[in-house]
Amino acid sequence: MTAVCSPTRAALLTGRNQHRVGFGSVAEFPGPFPGYTAAKPRSCAGLPRILKENGYVTGGFGKWHLTPNNVQGAAGPFDHWPKSWGFDHWWGFLSGAAGQYDPIITQDDAVIGVPTESKDGGQYYFPDDITDKAVEWLHGVRAQDAQKPWFMFYSTGCAHAPHHVPKEWADKYEGRFDDGWDALRERTLERQKQLGVVPQDTELTPRPDAFPAWDSLDDASKKLYARQMEVYAGFQENADWNIGRLLDEIEEMGDLDNTLIIFIWGDNGASLEGTITGSFNEMTFLNGLVLDAAQQTALIEKYGGLEALGGDHTAPHIAAAWAHACNAPFQWGKQTASHLGGTRDPMVVAWPSRIKADEVIRSQFTHVIDVGPTILEAAGIPEPETVDGITQEPMDGTSFLYTFDEATAPERHMTQYFEMFATRGMYKDGWWAASRPDRLPWDLSPATLARFGPEGDFDPDRDIGWELYYLPDDFSQAKDIASNHPDKVQELQELWWKEAERNRVLPLMAGFSVIYGILPPLPTQTTFTFAGDVQNVMWGMIPRIFGRSYSIAADLVVPESGAEGVIVAFADFIGGFGLWVDGDGILRHTYSMLGVDTYRQAATSKLPTGDVHVEMLFESTENKPGSGGHVTLLVNDVAVGEGDMPQTVAITFTSYAGMDIGRDNGAVVDLDYEDKAPYAFTGTIKKVVFDLKPAAHEDEKVLHVHDVHQVVAAGVAG
Repeated sequence: MTAVCSPTRAALLTGRNQHRVGFGSVAEFPGPFPGYTAAKPRSCAGLPRILKENGYVTGGFGKWHLTPNNVQGAAGPFDHWPKSWGFDHWWGFLSGAAGQYDPIITQDDAVIGVPTESKDGGQYYFPDDITDKAVEWLHGVRAQDAQKPWFMFYSTGCAHAPHHVPKEWADKYEGRFDDGWDALRERTLERQKQLGVVPQDTELTPRPDAFPAWDSLDDASKKLYARQMEVYAGFQENADWNIGRLLDEIEEMGDLDNTLIIFIWGDNGASLEGTITGSFNEMTFLNGLVLDAAQQTALIEKYGGLEALGGDHTAPHIAAAWAHACNAPFQWGKQTASHLGGTRDPMVVAWPSRIKADEVIRSQFTHVIDVGPTILEAAGIPEPETVDGITQEPMDGTSFLYTFDEATAPERHMTQYFEMFATRGMYKDGWWAASRPDRLPWDLSPATLARFGPEGDFDPDRDIGWELYYLPDDFSQAKDIASNHPDKVQELQELWWKEAERNRVLPLMAGFSVIYGILPPLPTQTTFTFAGDVQNVMWGMIPRIFGRSYSIAADLVVPESGAEGVIVAFADFIGGFGLWVDGDGILRHTYSMLGVDTYRQAATSKLPTGDVHVEMLFESTENKPGSGGHVTLLVNDVAVGEGDMPQTVAITFTSYAGMDIGRDNGAVVDLDYEDKAPYAFTGTIKKVVFDLKPAAHEDEKVLHVHDVHQVVAAGVAG
C-alpha cells in the first residue's frame, strides 16, 4: 500500500505509482506540483476504462476518495468522478469518510442525497446498502446478458472513522480487549504464527514511547479504551459479513467459479489519527481541542454513554495505541510509508476454476500497483498503447499471476519506492531502507510542519538518516542493521532519489504545499446565494465562514397558519450550524462547537406572516479562526434576539456531512427537532444568502491561508 487512502486507490485503479498519477497526497486539495494535482493524467487510463473497452461492464460501489472536494457538486466538472475512470455505473460516496448511518450518496454523475431508512424500514446502515446495491447491479447485468464479463470495485467505508456499527455487533466483543493493547499485540503475533501467516521467528517490534503502556492507565481510561476497540472490531466484522453476503450471491448466480476475487483488507495501515485518547468525535483533535480520557468519557455520557458508542449520536475513533496494536507485529501505521505498519495489508486471492486452494502463503513482494497488471494478464488483455489518441504511460506494476500455480516462485517485483509526507521507504531484493521524520501522524501543527518545510533547512538524509532491514530474515522490521551495511544504505538512498525523480515525488512535503505558502488565488466572492430547494452541498463547498464576521439571511413566505422547520443546516449536532423555526414560530440559531458546547439564540417573538426577511448576524471579535463573537437575530431588519458565542470552530465541522436549504438531511444540527427530521420548512424559502464581511487585505490573506489549511487537515484525517 501507499500508507494513505487516496494514493492507494489511485495506484490500485491505474497500476501505476501514486505520484505518477497525481495522487502523492489525498484528493481533498489539488496542489501545484505534477505528483500532487489530484488529477489523473489522460496518459494513464484507469483499469476500469481498459476493461470496459475490452467488453467488460464495470461497476463501482462504496468509498471513492479520488475527486477533489471543490468539484463534488452539480456543476462538476465530472472528469474526476468515477465514471470518468471507466465505470459504467457508480453508487457510493465521493469523500474520504462518511457517516455509516447518513452518508451523502452519489450515483453515476449525480448527488442523490442521504438515505433515510433501510429497505425493511429500519435504521439505514451503509454497509448493508452498499452490498444490496452491488447485488442488484449484478442481477441486472445477468438479466440482460448471461455471458458478459463484469468487473466490480467494492470498497467499504470500514474501517475508516467514524466507527459506526449497531450495538449488537460491538457487544459480540464485550470483554475481549479488557487486557489492553499490549496484550493484544502479543496475542495477535502468537495467532499469526499459529496460522502460518508470519515466519515463526518474527519478532514483535516495541511500542513507541508516544503510546502509554496499558498497565499505566487508570480503570476509567481502560474502560473507555476497551469499548473503543469493541466497537472497532464489531465494525470490521460487520464489513466482513457483508462481503460474505456479496460472495454468496455471486455463487448463487453461478458466477463464482470463473470470478477472480482479490480481497484486500484496507488501503493503508490502521489509522493512528485518533490521537492518544481516541475520540467521541474525530474532528476535535483537528480543531485543536485536546481532550483527555475523562473529558472524552464525559462527552460520551452526554450523548448516550459508552454503550451508545458506535451509534448514530457518536463519531468515534480509536486511541492510536489500538491502531498500532492492529498493525502488529509492525511499527507505526497510516501515514507512515517508511515502515510496514503503514503499508502492509492482508490480501487473499481466489479463483475457484483456476487456482487450486492450498495453505501456502505467497511471500513474494507485492504492491498495490500489481493488481491492475494481474487482472489484465488473467483476462488476456494487453496494456493499451494509446487511449483516445493519447499515448499511454506504461503501468509500473508487475503481474503476480505467476504465483497462482507456483507458491514458491522467485519474486518478480524487485524494486519499489515508498513516500508519504516525507516518510520514505526503498525496497530492493529483500532489503528495505526506511526514513521517518519525527512527527506523530496526528500532529499537523504549524510549528511541527515548519520544521520540514522550505524555510526549515530540512535535509532528510542529513537530519533523519536511514534505517535498514533485510526482510527475508526480519519480517517485522525489528532489527535495524544500517550500521552494519553502510554501503547498502547508500545504494538504497541513491536509488530512492532516482525513483523519486522518475515518479514525480519531488518536492518532498508537496502534499502540504499550502501550509508553506504556495496558495491558490485569493477568492473574491463574498456573497453566496442558494435557492430554497438546494440540498447536500458537500462540506468542501460551503461558504468560508471561519474566523470572520458573516450573516445568513433568508427571504421567506410564511402562510397565515404559520411555519416551522429548517431554513438552512450544515452538518450535525457534533459539529454544525442551523437557522430554523420551532413549532411556536420562533426563529432560532444553533451552533454546535463540535459537540463539546452548543450555542443557541432565539427570537423573543414569533415570525409574522406573509413575506418575511430573517437574518442571523455573527460579529466576530477579530478576524481569526476560532474567535468568538456576538449573534443577533433579525426579522424584517429588526433585532429580535441575541447571544454570545465564546468560541467558534477553527478548522472544520466535519469531513463528510453536507449543507441543506429548507431541511436538515441526515443527523440533525439540533437534537430538539430530531424527532421531526428532516424537519422540512412548511412555508416557502425563496433564497438563502450568506454574506461574508470583507476584511482588511492582510486579514483576508491570513484567512485565505487558514481556509486552504483546513481542507488539507480534514483531508489527512480522511
